[in-house]
Amino acid sequence: MRKLYTISLLLSCISVCQAQKKDLPLLERTLSISVASESIPALLNRIGQAGGFSFSYNSAIIDANHPVSLDATNQTVRNLLNEIFQGSMNYKEKGNYLILTKAAPPPVKNNVVTVTINGYVEDVSTGEKIAHASVYDKKSITSTVTDEFGYFKMKLEKKTDSISLSVSKKNYRDTLISITAPLNQYVTVKIHPIEKDTTTAIVVIDGLDSTVLVDKKKEEVFFPYESEPNIQNIHDTLNNLVQVSFLPFLGTNGRLSANTINDYSINFLGGYSMGTNQIELGFFFNLDRSDVSWLQIAGFGNMVGGKVYGVQAAGFFNLNGGDTEAIQLSAFANTNLANTRGVQVTGFANTTLGDMYGVQVAGFTNFTGGKAQGVQVAGFGNVQLGNYKGSQFAGFTNLATERITGSQVATFFNYGRKVHGTQIGLINYADSLGGVPIGFLSIVRSGYHKIEFSADEVFYANLAFRTGARKFHTMLMAGFKPQQSLQPSDTSVWHFGYGLGTTRKLTRWWFLDLDVSAQHVNKGSFTNALSLLNKAYVGFDFQVARKLSLATGVTLNGYLTRTTFTDYPSLFTDYQPRIISDTNFGSDLNLKMWWGAKIALRFL
Repeated sequence: MRKLYTISLLLSCISVCQAQKKDLPLLERTLSISVASESIPALLNRIGQAGGFSFSYNSAIIDANHPVSLDATNQTVRNLLNEIFQGSMNYKEKGNYLILTKAAPPPVKNNVVTVTINGYVEDVSTGEKIAHASVYDKKSITSTVTDEFGYFKMKLEKKTDSISLSVSKKNYRDTLISITAPLNQYVTVKIHPIEKDTTTAIVVIDGLDSTVLVDKKKEEVFFPYESEPNIQNIHDTLNNLVQVSFLPFLGTNGRLSANTINDYSINFLGGYSMGTNQIELGFFFNLDRSDVSWLQIAGFGNMVGGKVYGVQAAGFFNLNGGDTEAIQLSAFANTNLANTRGVQVTGFANTTLGDMYGVQVAGFTNFTGGKAQGVQVAGFGNVQLGNYKGSQFAGFTNLATERITGSQVATFFNYGRKVHGTQIGLINYADSLGGVPIGFLSIVRSGYHKIEFSADEVFYANLAFRTGARKFHTMLMAGFKPQQSLQPSDTSVWHFGYGLGTTRKLTRWWFLDLDVSAQHVNKGSFTNALSLLNKAYVGFDFQVARKLSLATGVTLNGYLTRTTFTDYPSLFTDYQPRIISDTNFGSDLNLKMWWGAKIALRFL
């Protein structure tokens, strides 16, 4: 029973091995053959039986009387046939047949020989076939990639005494093969894995000179098509005068387009290059892994992994991974991952993650991640994360998180950490401010803040919040008449208002105040008519303690009302000032003016 089980297991293993062998292409099946002085037809029959297939050929193309000796272990059928025929035969698989035909001599035209180079790329240490290795010729920009079995085949025009083929694979040393024979060649290229302290060496591979080149380290940056074998394998840079392409890798540079720097590049739909030295035109898009200079234009977008110099224009976007010293124009967005020097103009957004020196103009927003110098203009907002020298203009908001030397102008909100300049907006905020904030509400954290309780000849209880800078601040104000507000609500008198002021230092303890304000005076819940009390105030502020001061001064008052409205509140109760002017304007405006006074306590 145990013997039966062992035989069954052995048969199962043989069956699995045969099934796996049948899944392999005929030329990639490995065999071990040892013969001495055997005819070629007999040897082919032996190879076919061992490999599980049949040969098909015209007997006239084979010398049956020529004896062949062969001793090979674990070699592919392709290697065995090349050993037998020395490149004089072509092989073609069809079903379970391997068809042999006579190889024509390399064609010659105008003293140029077109040769076929084919063979395997192997690991020099293990002998393992290496898939997806790049084999290329720098001069003709011709390339191929080994298949899953490590095999490659390519045609080249031999114009000089030799052809230099480069073989590259990620994590292996680059290898250079020099081919001098003017015939088709079958080669096995053995490449060295990368090891520390590996030095350049010259070895001989199948009679061909081969140089192992020291690997060049390259910083990997995400870019489209990065999984392409030639991009993964080849660290060398090729150069070409002109590229014409329809799509990436479908053009004059073929599969080596992403490894080639062109002087000029014309891309009908889209192009892919290592870089461009002069001019690149793309009707839809341009992709360059490295630097681009002078002029790059695309109907939709430009994407550059390195530096850009000159002019870059696109119908939709520009995206650059390196420094950009250029004029950038796009309908939607310009994005630079490193420093920018120049002009960015776009319909939607400009983004620079590094430093920015120049002008940014955007329909919606500008963003800079490093220090910057220049001008930012945006329809919505500007965001500056580093130090900034220049001015920001925005339709809604400006944000500068570090020091800004210049002006911030926005319709709604300005924020600056350290501002050496002017802020103009509805609301302004700064940690410190060296200039003047102008707006409805301006807050400087290290600036001027006062909560004021005051009384004057009209309202005995007033509260005001004074904020901004001493040289220019805003005031939010409110007040009421206590004796009237305790009565029914329809007779209470109160006000709210807004003002601007400046405080000038006279001595260590004394300050001069100059204020102007306007207050809407109400009776009951609200007076829905022109009832505007305007004040010009001149007074002194005496610093009693660090956060306490006493202020007093005189006011020139002007109360503007309509003569056609009769339900105004009574301003004066206990004291009636002398009216110095009572003038009517037009058909229904009246202005009463008088001198008054104010006394106040200020905190903070």
